[in-house]
Amino acid sequence: MHPLDLAIIVGYLVLIVFVGLRLAKRVHDAHDFFLAGRSLAWYVIGLSIIGTNVSAEGYVGASGSAYSVGIAQANFEWIGAIPAMILAALVFIPVYWRAGVYSVPEYMGQRYNQGVRVLVALIASVFGIFAIAVSLWAIALTLQTYLEWPIWVGILVTGTVVGLYSIAGGLAAVAFTDMVQVLIMFLGGLAIVWLGISESGGTASFVETLTTENPDHLSAYLPADHEQFPWPGVILGLGIVLSPAYWCASQAILQRTMGARSAWDASASMMFAAFGKTLVPLLIVFPGLLALVMHADIAYPDMALPWVVKNVLPPGLSGLMFIAIIAALQSSLDSGLNSTSLMLTRDIRGVLMANRNPDNDLKVGRMLTLVILLGGMLFAPLIGDFGGIYVFLQTLLSLFQGPTLALLVLGAFTRWATPTAGLAAIVTGVPLAAVLTWLGWNMLYVAFTTFVYAMLALTLTSRYTTPLPTAALDRLVFSRG
Repeated sequence: MHPLDLAIIVGYLVLIVFVGLRLAKRVHDAHDFFLAGRSLAWYVIGLSIIGTNVSAEGYVGASGSAYSVGIAQANFEWIGAIPAMILAALVFIPVYWRAGVYSVPEYMGQRYNQGVRVLVALIASVFGIFAIAVSLWAIALTLQTYLEWPIWVGILVTGTVVGLYSIAGGLAAVAFTDMVQVLIMFLGGLAIVWLGISESGGTASFVETLTTENPDHLSAYLPADHEQFPWPGVILGLGIVLSPAYWCASQAILQRTMGARSAWDASASMMFAAFGKTLVPLLIVFPGLLALVMHADIAYPDMALPWVVKNVLPPGLSGLMFIAIIAALQSSLDSGLNSTSLMLTRDIRGVLMANRNPDNDLKVGRMLTLVILLGGMLFAPLIGDFGGIYVFLQTLLSLFQGPTLALLVLGAFTRWATPTAGLAAIVTGVPLAAVLTWLGWNMLYVAFTTFVYAMLALTLTSRYTTPLPTAALDRLVFSRG
């Protein structure tokens, strides 16, 4: 490694740990640890949201997917993000704020019942642990490609660095370190676009090589029988279900909006993040196409971005972009740790333990953050056996986001959806998704089918069961009139 790159990398790691530990002084109780004392400004939250979203599957994984399938990957940013982000900003974030909740499962518990709260939190926590393992694997792959470190060394170093500031500083440390990381990510991404086009012989040469050798990679929509991203599935499964479920119900994304200093900051932060997302496809899809054009010799598609960093960028910029990748992945990792710890502490333990002492939530939250991190580190080496990390995580999401979105939509927009109906829909909808996946259905069709099923189950069951009292619903639905 060039000494300049090494200095940049070491300086970054020291800075991130310093900022995180510095913010630990603000943490006095569970409210500070999980919600940053509701002190976060809109621009901090907005950048942190982008950082969490452009995560293991969204940076390294999406570049790898672009290497495999082409620019159709960008649909996960435009169709799969911006409309749903606007919906979250205008509808669901105000609902959560009016309800005064710490988490999406807590809202589900108030709108339906505590059984729904525990089930939603349990499902999301299991997914969160998988996502943490994926983040650790992606960082380890990057370190192996760039520094030739063994996978286990990369996992150990990353877990130690992120664990230090996440366990000490809570959500405030996560949000502020994310902000720094995203700024670095955008700077490094733009450098790859500029220098990558130059390295491949200019724009005309890049486009000609891509068009001649891989014309299918230029199709924005893939055939209806495409194995991973069929165009009807992209519209129905991604646009209608997976995207709104992610942006309107993901605790890792929404937790920092619940820690905003005002309801206006909470909604404005998501609108700001939506604007930033318009630029993200350029930063995450282009490296995959560049590796393809430059005939990268890689073992996994997910190694496309690290290969580009190592072989295209000069010293200094190479170190900066390496930091950008690590920053994006760490942002996903620290957010997953904090949000999963919150759900386990308050939405599962807090409900199931009748004699729980809330004053112990800070201590328990920090302990669970460490346990979750260690579990993710142990599982991370196995992720390589599951294929591309982007498709792997999206498949996991399709197992539960259809029923979750149905509960959220009918819960926020109607007064007649009942607690019993909500529990029935989640208990039957998730197993249905698992069966359809086992039968070989595409993940996008699984998500759409289970969403439609859960909507019907909620509607029919609500006709024969008792709704919540009107007074209880006033602060839980979008329209109070």
